[in-house]
Amino acid sequence: THAANAIAAFEAASWRADNSPFDRFLRGERGAMSLSAIAGMRVFYSPGKGNCASCHAGTFQTDHSFRAIARPQVGPGKGDGAGYEDFGRERVSGDPSDRYRFRVPSLRNVALTAPYGHSGAYDTLEAVVRHHLDPVASLYDYDASQLRVPARADLDAQDLEAINDPAVLAAIATANELPPVGLTEREVGQLLDFLHALTDPAMLDMRGDVPGSVPSGLPLGD
Repeated sequence: THAANAIAAFEAASWRADNSPFDRFLRGERGAMSLSAIAGMRVFYSPGKGNCASCHAGTFQTDHSFRAIARPQVGPGKGDGAGYEDFGRERVSGDPSDRYRFRVPSLRNVALTAPYGHSGAYDTLEAVVRHHLDPVASLYDYDASQLRVPARADLDAQDLEAINDPAVLAAIATANELPPVGLTEREVGQLLDFLHALTDPAMLDMRGDVPGSVPSGLPLGD
């Protein structure tokens, strides 16, 4: 209990991220965000535009729900279906209607948390935002060259098995719950500017959180 409380206290003090430009804007500092980011905020929250807040809602910009949005399945999977699939929430709920649903992530510091998607399929924030514009088309057009995984001879051959399987692709596409969104290129750029405004500057360099030593005397990573 003492160890858990100590770790929680450290995380609450050192990893508190509530001073992003967006946070400061909400606290009344109108110059905290650029005009483009403010326009992107409107795209984000508008039901007639991005409608992102229908899932990414609340203080942490997630409603903690599970959604199927046709994410590409890359990597060895969890052993579901054909063996290289990941059935997502169904693995926990046992409900077939939860297949390919994954938890909606928080968008706090989202510009710093690549790769994106439950399997890390998208390497950039722009790529994952564009996936949301038309998830099914994005699934079928997935560019595997952006995948960033450590090379390992016994796993490399499994990385693309799922997206190379037409039946798996069709099943993921059928489960999709997110309709296409019509945004202009300018609006996409504004939305990206807003998402970058969710970064707390204190999170940009966290090397100060690394202790010089630990009580056990065990060596620390470089």
